[in-house]
Amino acid sequence: MEYFLMKPFEGGCRIKITNRSKDILSCSIVKKGEEPDFTLSPCPLISNRFKELLEQYLPNMEFTPCVTEGKEKPAFWAFYPKEQAAEHARFLPDGSVSAVEPMGLLPVFLVPNYKKVSYVINLALAESLLRRGYVNLGLERIETLGGERNE
Repeated sequence: MEYFLMKPFEGGCRIKITNRSKDILSCSIVKKGEEPDFTLSPCPLISNRFKELLEQYLPNMEFTPCVTEGKEKPAFWAFYPKEQAAEHARFLPDGSVSAVEPMGLLPVFLVPNYKKVSYVINLALAESLLRRGYVNLGLERIETLGGERNE
């Protein structure tokens, strides 16, 4: 299985969380610009269109809506992928993942360590993103360690 590190969109608008509850996030756009498909700032958020694609792969995944001030419908969604233990990954000096052990058919997962959290997707999801023209996030191929794990 091949894996890719998702890199957040660095340009475009800046988002600020104004209110948090367990059921909904409220945010404001602090800087105008292109909306990201994936960002880590102020928290891990994905766009509506990325959420729709993820739901095809993981229909039972839970999302928390993030509603922008002045709008009725969510513009972004907080998401909560499964976690892979740091012992099953290799890291670069900056704390980002450079290699992971396979996670079976799981299309997206996160790998935390003491410096940062990395979000990893499999080849099938990466190809789906690229085919649909998602440009407001980066993908970087990483190595696969060891044999298949089924989780």
